[in-house]
Amino acid sequence: MNKEILGNLLRDALNPEFLEINDRTESHSGHASSGGGGHYEVRIVSSQFAGLAPLARHRLVNTATDPVRHEIHALSIKAYSPEEYAAQNPPKTQRPAIALNVL
Repeated sequence: MNKEILGNLLRDALNPEFLEINDRTESHSGHASSGGGGHYEVRIVSSQFAGLAPLARHRLVNTATDPVRHEIHALSIKAYSPEEYAAQNPPKTQRPAIALNVL
């Protein structure tokens, strides 16, 4: 399995405004506890998470990834509502340009 398949499942189920998936499998290869499955980190922003506790959000993500769950050894989930994500990641404002005239 690859992160594109994981991404497609999450997009279909949760219609995220933002989705980032990092495949960390390589950093765990050879570990006795890796179990041969993939290690993934998911950061997802969806309006479906609004008003839900973190556990309920994780359950939605886990349900969406059920078809490939047997291929995942570890899944780290950071799930935000759009409002929470915006509060944590305010837009960067541009600084005014400063012109220096050197004679």
